[in-house]
Amino acid sequence: MSYQELTTNTLKRFSKTWNNTNSKSLLSEFISISKETNREPDTYHFTIENNKLTDPNTKRPVLDFIEEGVEKDVARNLEDWAIRNEEGLALWISPSLEGKYPCSKIIIHKIAYTQNKEKVILNSVILFDTEIKNPNYKRKTLYTLPDSEDNIFKILNWVKRKSKEETNFETSSKTSLQKAKYFVDQIRMGIPHQQIIEEMKKSEFLGKNSISCAIGVSFSNLVESSSSIYIFSGEDEYGTLEFPCPSCGATNRRPSGQLISNCQHCGKDVRC
Repeated sequence: MSYQELTTNTLKRFSKTWNNTNSKSLLSEFISISKETNREPDTYHFTIENNKLTDPNTKRPVLDFIEEGVEKDVARNLEDWAIRNEEGLALWISPSLEGKYPCSKIIIHKIAYTQNKEKVILNSVILFDTEIKNPNYKRKTLYTLPDSEDNIFKILNWVKRKSKEETNFETSSKTSLQKAKYFVDQIRMGIPHQQIIEEMKKSEFLGKNSISCAIGVSFSNLVESSSSIYIFSGEDEYGTLEFPCPSCGATNRRPSGQLISNCQHCGKDVRC
């Protein structure tokens, strides 16, 4: 059986929950499935509410979703790090695991702030094929380091050396927000799930690589189904997150899912 056939069977099982899942969560789930099966970097964020790392879709603490074990210990360490620090990067390596994770992944966490000064944790998942030495030690370790472009560059360089491939954070034509929205709309219209899955395959929204097997709920599974904010330049339903001011030419960066009215540098109106 091919990887795509295995993924199709997994999607059929997931599809039983689609009609009872809110559209925002479903949109995030579809984008993550597309990115994983096409081996594209995925992005998501957590908020911090009442001193707890929180899933923005459900407003529930992240730890509530994860089974006890090594990965829940990593999530506890991430929560503690996020609450105690005002800035910084954290790094978690999840080696491949037969029957559960078809490839290795690295997850970069970054402390950031919204326009309202609310702390969030921005995250990016990079999937790649390689053999990881000391996999059990890596899986239980959360690495922390200062937030700098140099450190992010070093992380990406490490992935490149291990996988022999470049990491591309540009949005592809296969995995796009517009396609994901289209499939969510198809579900809301009552189109048969099997027909939707077939269209996902034909349009290459569903790639040819395997998807992680959801045995219980793990930290690794959870972070790939959360909503998107980008560490690196990206886009959302309004377009690119970075754009030049038409008056002063300086680059503005807006929060994902939000528009801004005035230039962050000169204060001029930047609304279309």
